[in-house]
Amino acid sequence: LGIRGSSKTQAVPSRIVYAEMFAVRSFSPILSRRVHAPQFQCSWRLLSTAALDDKVATFKVDIEKHLPADGKRVVFATAWLATDNVFVALMHEHFPKILSGMHLVAIDTMHLFDTTHIVAKQVEARYSKAALWKAVADVSTREEFNAKYGNCEEMDTADFDFVSKVEPFQRALAECNKDILITGRRMDQAAQRISLDVWEDGKRTLNPMAGWSWSDIIAYADAKGVPVNEGHNFSYRARAPIVATERHLPDLPWEKVPLGKPFWQCTEKELKGDPPAPITYVFKSFGDIHTTVPVEPHESERTGRFVRQAKTECGIHTRTTSAGSPHGGALMDLMVKDAGKAKELVDSCVKTIEINERQACDVFCLLHGAFSPLKGFMDETAYNSVVMDMRLPEKQLFGLPVTFDMKEVSGIKEGDRLLLKWKGDGVAVLEASSIYKPNKVVEAKEVYGTSSLEHPTVFSLIQETGDYYIGGNLHGIKSIAFPYPVQTPADVRAMLPEGKPVVAFQNRNPIHRAHFELLVRAQRDVKDSTLLVHPTCGPTQPGDIDGVVRISTYEALKEETKQEFPMFRWAYLPYSMKM
Repeated sequence: LGIRGSSKTQAVPSRIVYAEMFAVRSFSPILSRRVHAPQFQCSWRLLSTAALDDKVATFKVDIEKHLPADGKRVVFATAWLATDNVFVALMHEHFPKILSGMHLVAIDTMHLFDTTHIVAKQVEARYSKAALWKAVADVSTREEFNAKYGNCEEMDTADFDFVSKVEPFQRALAECNKDILITGRRMDQAAQRISLDVWEDGKRTLNPMAGWSWSDIIAYADAKGVPVNEGHNFSYRARAPIVATERHLPDLPWEKVPLGKPFWQCTEKELKGDPPAPITYVFKSFGDIHTTVPVEPHESERTGRFVRQAKTECGIHTRTTSAGSPHGGALMDLMVKDAGKAKELVDSCVKTIEINERQACDVFCLLHGAFSPLKGFMDETAYNSVVMDMRLPEKQLFGLPVTFDMKEVSGIKEGDRLLLKWKGDGVAVLEASSIYKPNKVVEAKEVYGTSSLEHPTVFSLIQETGDYYIGGNLHGIKSIAFPYPVQTPADVRAMLPEGKPVVAFQNRNPIHRAHFELLVRAQRDVKDSTLLVHPTCGPTQPGDIDGVVRISTYEALKEETKQEFPMFRWAYLPYSMKM
C-alpha cells in the first residue's frame, strides 16, 4: 500500500527432571503402555500420557474447528522434529481422513543431518503418509550446492535461508494451492514464543502444538512409539563447558557416547557416565548441520539452533508470505483491548514522556501494523542489523531503523515501563527492554549515504534527535488523534475491493494537475483496477508545506472527482518522512 509493512506491493524453557519425567498421577489415562528396551535387560518402564488428556482433547477441538474435514489445501511444514512427528501421530490416530487429504511438506536444504533423513522415512512408513519433498533449485547434492551457491559457512545467512528454505517452500505452497498452514511451533521453545496463538487468522496458520511442552512431547512419543531422530541417542561428555558457538567444530574435547535409546529415557548415571562427566550435552533439536549444536539436557531445544546468528527462527516461519500479505505475514495490532489490562499497564509506568509529532507518527505506525512485523521500537540488536544490513535479525528486509530517542535516560533502567503521551493523552506504554547510545555517524552514512549536515535528515539525526535510544515492546492505550484524517492499515485494506488489482500512488507534496493526470492514466492502464491515493501527512523537511494544508488539497480533489472516478480510494498515512 506504500506503507512499510502493509503490502499490496510481508516460556520459560521446560526443565527435564529425570526422576519425574514419566511419573503421571491422573485418573482414566488415555493410554498406558509398557515399553521394553531390548538392549538393556529388564529395562521396563510404565509410560503414561494420562496427564495429556486435556492436551489431546484441546488438540482435537482445534483441528475440528480450523481444518476442513477432507484436509484439502492444508499444508503441514515438517522438519521431522519430535513435535512434528507427534503431530502426525495424533492426526493418524484421531483424524486419518484429514491427514490423508492434506500435504506434509519437507524441505531438503542439502545440509540436513543424516539421521533426519532416516527418521523421515520412518514417519512416512509408520503413518502411511508420504511427504512432498522440495529441494534447493537445480542441485541434488551438497557438492552441487557448494559449486552453485558457495559454502554455507561463507554465505550470508539471509541468502542461505532464501535459497535453501524460503524459495523451495514457496514452490511447495504453490503446488499445494495452500490455504491453511500448520506448524509444529510451541510456546515453551524460546523467549520469542512465550506468546503464540493456536490460530493466527491473518496468516491462516494453525499452531496446534502451541500449548504442549517438551516433556509432553517426549512422554507421548515414548508411550505411542512415535519415531524420533536417532541423534537423540547420544551423550557428549566433556570435562569443561564448550561455548555454543564452537560446538559445531570438529575434534572437540568431548566423548560421544551411544546411549542405545533417547537421552530422556536414561538415568543420570547412564547419561553422565561413572564417574559422572562434569558437563554433558545432548541434541534436543535438528536443523541444519552448521547451525545446530547439542545443549545441556535442561536447556530449551532452541538454545542449540541458529548458533552464531542473531535470528531465532527458520526463514520458513518469518520470510514466507503470499501476495498481498503484510510484511512478515501478519498485520500487527498492538492496541490493548481490555480496559483493565490497559489500566494495569499505565499504573505500572515509572515515567511519563510527552512525545513529539515525529515520535507520534512512529507510535501510530507501530500500534496499527504499518511497520509490521515490528512489535515495538527496535532494540539494539535489531537497530544494528537494520542499519548495517537493511534486515531485521530474523532476516526480513527492513530499510530504515524505527527508534525511540531521548536526550537523557537518567532514572530509567531496562525493564521499566514508560507512559507515552501525545498532547496530554496517554497513548502507549513502552517496555524499556533495551537502552543504548547509537553511533549516529555510522547510522547516517549507512542509512542515508552521507554524514554531511547539509542533508536535512542527517542534520535532524545529529542535531535534533536524542542521544539515547530505547527499544522494546509497545502497548497501545489510545489511538493517536492527529489534526488531519488518518487511516490504519486495516482501514485501508477494508476499503479496497476484493480480487481487484490496486494501483497505489504515494506522495508528500500537495497534489497538482500533473499528479492527477498521472493517476488517471495509471488506473486506466491496469484493467478493472482500484486506484489508492495514499499520501503521507506527517512532518517532512524544513520548508515543506504543513501536513494539514497538504491533506486539504487531497480532500478538495476527492470531493471534486468522486462522481467521475468512483474507483479512486483516498487514505492518509501519518508517517514522519526520512529522506
